[in-house]
Amino acid sequence: MIKKLRKRFILISFGIVAAVILAVVVGIDLANYLDMKSDADEILSLLEKDASFDPFFSGGAPSEERNAPSPFDKKGVPGEARFSARYFIVRTDGNGTVTHTDFSRIATVEESELSTYLSKAKKKQGFVGNFRYKKEKTADGFTYVFLDCEKEIVSTRTFIISSAIFTFAGLIVIAGLILLLSKKALAPVEESYEKQKRFITDASHELKTPLTVISANAELLELETGENEWIDSIKNQVQKLSKLTKELVFLSRMDEGSASFEKESFSLKTALEEVAEGFEEAALVKGKKIEIASSDVSVCANEEMIRRVIGLILDNAIKYAESETISVSLRKEGNRAVLKQSNAASLSKGEHPELFERFYRPDASRTSATGGHGIGLSVVRSVAEAHGGSASAVSDGEKITFEIKLPL
Repeated sequence: MIKKLRKRFILISFGIVAAVILAVVVGIDLANYLDMKSDADEILSLLEKDASFDPFFSGGAPSEERNAPSPFDKKGVPGEARFSARYFIVRTDGNGTVTHTDFSRIATVEESELSTYLSKAKKKQGFVGNFRYKKEKTADGFTYVFLDCEKEIVSTRTFIISSAIFTFAGLIVIAGLILLLSKKALAPVEESYEKQKRFITDASHELKTPLTVISANAELLELETGENEWIDSIKNQVQKLSKLTKELVFLSRMDEGSASFEKESFSLKTALEEVAEGFEEAALVKGKKIEIASSDVSVCANEEMIRRVIGLILDNAIKYAESETISVSLRKEGNRAVLKQSNAASLSKGEHPELFERFYRPDASRTSATGGHGIGLSVVRSVAEAHGGSASAVSDGEKITFEIKLPL
């Protein structure tokens, strides 16, 4: 159990830290990318509005308004930005035919490549390769401004790759630290758990002697005075306590992994039918019947433990079923044997893992009526998990279905 707790602690701790770091890094990278795109869009917008850079202004001749206030100046963008920007402008008519071009501010694009750029520039703005473009509708067609953002894109890509590398390295270091410190962090829990297991084991052993003495004295009293309800009550309570202590010791050993058992191949169908046969009389006394639908399935497991699991499931159903019929099915699903037991029960829809907790009872008022300890299903889950399987309980609102999966 401590190993599982440590593993869960490591996974949760690392998951939370990793999620926070990744969120921050992705946020920074995204902000960096959006900032780059925003700067490019701003320059594109200003280039479009800056008449002094329009080669078609005043018939293509240099304009007298070149010295007029520029939109760049109004926006607070450095004046040299308009001279350092690498871009080209294209105008088309309403049919998409190129009417004017200006490549004076760029040397890497040929006029023969225009069709490729224009065919990809379908939206109002976006990227075509390393160029950020803006497309504006004019009175007689469209104006395209393509801004070279290769330097900015390479810088952004380098930043993202570097942040990814450092993040990955950081996560490895964090994982190592969590792994090293998890044992120390869980030391108090482990100590408390060990004390609890030791207490259960010691208390169980200490109870054996007085229970044996009480049982023996009850037998002697019965011989001397004959049978009576008081002696029968003593004997019943001794049996219950003896069974409870055995199950607690068994669970404790299963939890700590010290319960050794041998596995062998056997017919689960035969085991199910034989165990169920032993519970038929108890079911009849309660006005219930057991219905079995099973396939011929064999598993490699400890037969005694599996028979005990079947018995506990049936015993639980006989005690708590709210219907006359207790259904049991066995079939093969892939590489697992699936044992299901269903009966009517007033439980909410969904899974009910709490039923497998020790001493848990859906209705505490039925404790004395049923005579159970609320520990049988805990044994079922422990045995199933010890064999590499699982145990679950699911309700559809009208009936409860216990499902035990065991590897073949």
